[in-house]
Amino acid sequence: MIPLVLAVSLHAHAQDCTPARVMLVLDKSSSMITGSIGGETKWSIAVGAIDQLATRFDRQVELGLMLFPSPSRCGPGVVAVAPTLRAGATILGQLASPPPVSGNWTPIAQTLEAAAEVGSLREAGRRRYAILITDGWQWCSPYNPDTRSDPVAAVARLNAAGIVTYVVGFGGEVDALTLNQVAVAARTARPGCDATGSLPSSPRPCYYQADNPGELLGALSGIVGTVVGDEVCDGVDNNCDGRVDEDLVRRCVSACGSGEEHCSHGAWIGCTAPAPAPEVCDGIDNDCDGRVDPGCGCTRGAQMPCGPSAGQCAPGTQTCGLDGTWGPCVGGVGPAPEVCDGIDNDCDGSVDEDLTRPCRSACGEGTEACAAGTWGACSARQPTPEVCDGIDNDCDGQVDVATNELELLCQGGLICRQGSCVPAAGGGVGPSGGGSTAAPGGSRGGPPNEAGAAGTRASGAALPPATPTVASGCATGLRAVRSPTGLLLLILVAAGFRRRWRAATLPARDGSRRHAARGEI
Repeated sequence: MIPLVLAVSLHAHAQDCTPARVMLVLDKSSSMITGSIGGETKWSIAVGAIDQLATRFDRQVELGLMLFPSPSRCGPGVVAVAPTLRAGATILGQLASPPPVSGNWTPIAQTLEAAAEVGSLREAGRRRYAILITDGWQWCSPYNPDTRSDPVAAVARLNAAGIVTYVVGFGGEVDALTLNQVAVAARTARPGCDATGSLPSSPRPCYYQADNPGELLGALSGIVGTVVGDEVCDGVDNNCDGRVDEDLVRRCVSACGSGEEHCSHGAWIGCTAPAPAPEVCDGIDNDCDGRVDPGCGCTRGAQMPCGPSAGQCAPGTQTCGLDGTWGPCVGGVGPAPEVCDGIDNDCDGSVDEDLTRPCRSACGEGTEACAAGTWGACSARQPTPEVCDGIDNDCDGQVDVATNELELLCQGGLICRQGSCVPAAGGGVGPSGGGSTAAPGGSRGGPPNEAGAAGTRASGAALPPATPTVASGCATGLRAVRSPTGLLLLILVAAGFRRRWRAATLPARDGSRRHAARGEI
């Protein structure tokens, strides 16, 4: 047999595990209660995600909670629950009271600085983490654009204290550029990210962007799962779940075949592969050396089959030699590495087992598995037709851009702007509630007013989604036209609309007309 065994102490116990400390630094600004996703307030979604996170991990990590602002307006966050094991119920109790609909702002930088001074997060010899969860910008009233990047400087104090900081942006009104820079400064940027992205919809953010309940729970679980770590066969409770070396199984081999072995007290044991045995004259290769019954005597020239016959393997032939012993097994087909061809290549009685390979689509990477000699469907997300929703649906690198002039993203003369169909003459509304206001850094729309009244989103009074009025029969779009007569009528109507449009836009520059045609102005 050839099992691999790790020599470790057999006296390790689950008590050897020292759980990590994780402080959830949660935004309790007014926009968390006035803003909603899918009809549910962002505060309610965040509370639900934290409830599920605690249910899964509060026996493996010491969870704590900071809320900001505290007590209101721009006060830096304070510790509501000190990090401890099984703190889930206590944390949920602190989250029972939602933020007010106005008056609470977003002092991110001040809160990160306060977190760096929390005693339980400064204890040496412990793994300590802070997870920032926010839906807005660095913002206090009156807004000072010079403070926009203050959170980047604040995270340096957490670094100096040995506290690892992760960043989660929740919803479509976060300051993506600042959060990218905070993640980079905290050295927790996601691999391959683009730190220059300035929009929540920018691809490859360095922080964790969550736009719905599932993504928020996935981001938090992924971060805490990384903190907990995986169990390994070393006699230690690596993931602090109260068990040592649990559920660890791996493949093992012997000269006679393959099997499985499991980990116990830091050692791999119990390989189920068939073991070689002393050779006896029974027509079987007992010691798995490729010869059957050597030295058992035979008639010169006599032949007998030898070798495996399962799968693609074919038995060979042994011939009795001049010395009355069986010669080597020749002419057989032996096992080969398994490939996806519907054949048992390695002659172990299974076909195409455990075969996967990477694959990709225009939207990303995935895997596909082999079954019955055929590679199955790729698990990577597939492109879908582009719609006006602020997402690159067809994965062509462009967000809310139609592939041709006939593929309108909005109907009824509306244009697509920031993921919503709005009137072409409409303007953004700034934080003060009137007119179009430039955001810090020059972006349209400005940073969110976190203290707005009920219904006001963090970025100010956002334009409501427009509902185009479509004549009967037109709402189904171009793809609904099936008959030749209908198609001809649609082409004639489109041609007349294009002539009127060109006349209306004749004084404009070519670049403006092109953008207007695509609904991007």
